[in-house]
Amino acid sequence: MLSQKANVGAFLIGGTVLFGIGLFLIGSRQRVFSRGFEIYSDFTSVSGLETGADVRVSGLQAGELLEIQVPREPSGQYRVKMRLDQKVHPLIRQDSIATIETEGLVGDKFLEIDKGSDNTPECPSGGTIASMEPFDFSDLMREGRGILDNANSTLESAGEVADNMNEAMTQFLTRDRNGKTGADELNQTVVSAQRAMTNLADDTEAVKHNFLLRGFFHNRGYYNLGELNPEQYRASKFVTSRTAKRVWLDGSQLFSKSSKGVESISAQGRAQLDQAMSAFVPNLPNSPIMVEGYSDQGSPDEQFRESQVRAATVQQYLQARFQLNPKLVGMIPLGSSPPESSGKKDWNGVALVLLP
Repeated sequence: MLSQKANVGAFLIGGTVLFGIGLFLIGSRQRVFSRGFEIYSDFTSVSGLETGADVRVSGLQAGELLEIQVPREPSGQYRVKMRLDQKVHPLIRQDSIATIETEGLVGDKFLEIDKGSDNTPECPSGGTIASMEPFDFSDLMREGRGILDNANSTLESAGEVADNMNEAMTQFLTRDRNGKTGADELNQTVVSAQRAMTNLADDTEAVKHNFLLRGFFHNRGYYNLGELNPEQYRASKFVTSRTAKRVWLDGSQLFSKSSKGVESISAQGRAQLDQAMSAFVPNLPNSPIMVEGYSDQGSPDEQFRESQVRAATVQQYLQARFQLNPKLVGMIPLGSSPPESSGKKDWNGVALVLLP
């Protein structure tokens, strides 16, 4: 009789212990005995998310989904209630974002919360954080199907274009009664057009130099800047009329000499030239520009050679820098004597002149 009672007592004690252990494990699993806090987030679509799903904070297991509240109208949003461990509360800020993620491609759904920024207040218990709508694999499949349909349509159109081009090329290469193909006719047309353009250019140039019409063309800007010598340039109307825009640049700042005595435009000089050209921008690129070269060092022939080199150097720089038409950028060596109409008695450097 005592043995039977002992067995019953042992059974009851063992059952009680096992029940306590199970209750503790279940409570630990459901975080019944841990401190926590609750927050909310709103989603347009829960995308298969279920109550009891895991909630992670930057990948750390931190809580569970308690409830999904269904909206009262179609335009509303699902309100998701979460419970998180108190230890992650400092990481949940008001700018944290909740997203619905999937384990792998077709695994279980869970909620992922990104940590907020340091300068943003903590989200209080019962507060709401922003959400980001989920992107399902099915959405990716639909987009991929649309891309494939578009690609198929494009390939069909390309095939039709290729067939039309093949038919056109066949007709183009077919010989006519005279034994000529379309390529032969096209080549002959191009040759004739080139010959006509060459003749037109030669005739126009001849007309511009005609004794009776030369003044007419010069008055309208049809002059060759490369054909002017210093004497003609000083006496030309666009210099004596004083209507030309002129910028003076000092040679000591514009040029630098190498160890061999060769002058080139310095970095400061390039900056000054670019700034000087800014005054001409409203008239570019179709207004002619003359680069006047000056030098006051040495004998007259040395001054002429150095002013010529300076003008040519600046001319090449302007053509390359501003992509100007070479026929509209001229250069003239003037030694040390600027034109009388310029108002200067001598100069050492260059002058940029925008001709009217």
